[in-house]
Amino acid sequence: MQSHPMQSDPLLTQDELDFIQKIVSKPAQKRRTNVAPQLTLGEQLNELLARLGGEEQLSLDTHTDQQHLSFPLHLIQDGHSQSRLELGAPLIFEQGVSERPWRLVLPMALTLLDSSDRPSGLKALELSNNGMRVKYSKSGTPAKDQLLQLLLPLGQRVQLRAQLVRRVGQTHYAYTLQTLHAEDEQTLRQYLFEQHSELHLQTAAVG
Repeated sequence: MQSHPMQSDPLLTQDELDFIQKIVSKPAQKRRTNVAPQLTLGEQLNELLARLGGEEQLSLDTHTDQQHLSFPLHLIQDGHSQSRLELGAPLIFEQGVSERPWRLVLPMALTLLDSSDRPSGLKALELSNNGMRVKYSKSGTPAKDQLLQLLLPLGQRVQLRAQLVRRVGQTHYAYTLQTLHAEDEQTLRQYLFEQHSELHLQTAAVG
């Protein structure tokens, strides 16, 4: 689990460091036999996460098969003042000489509409959390900067801003993308994660 602080801020404040030190240096206490040993640890962890989660962005990161998945962790508190962690849809990266967002080669091209629900002439062929390769079916060249709606399967839509990076073929273009709302970001991450998981299962079945 990692904590992502704001730019130049220290990883943990002095109060947080003192708090962690108090936890790890606290002498073991005798426990009643009917009390689960995890209970005290759970209470300490809840307190620590409550302190961190209020100010920091927490994530659970995994590294396997030259890929890096970063799951955001959300601290949820129920009506009984009990805290739990929930995993959000991850960012997925490919690792190599440098790390870059994982790109999904779409099994079927996805249509992009303009902000007025009209066909843009663009269809997404490859997709990542911050970019896409598209095919343009109209004459001329597509707009360099435009607001679009990506139509996902099952009727979901992702509103995004697309900016032209370069032409990569006679009718193919590379765009960066930026989602317009938090809901769009989560929808896109969840779709990519579902496709990534499905491909991983297919690979495992073949192997």
